[in-house]
Amino acid sequence: MEIEKTLSPESLTAVEMMETIDAHQRSQALEILRNFINEVHSEQKWETLYSEHPEPMVKLAKQAIKEHREGKSKEF
Repeated sequence: MEIEKTLSPESLTAVEMMETIDAHQRSQALEILRNFINEVHSEQKWETLYSEHPEPMVKLAKQAIKEHREGKSKEF
């Protein structure tokens, strides 16, 4: 069973570009794209989580500022 899906112009451009390189290079490009998309999804999850529940991050930030003012922080 084949599912038809209309691709965006951007997706079609990416496919067309991928078809201009050899299979090994396509595999490498796909891996880079996969990593990039996974990173974007991860960032989106953090943004959603923080926007829905900012209290833990605010608490940690306040604690870090307090410790820095007390001289407990170190430069990297």
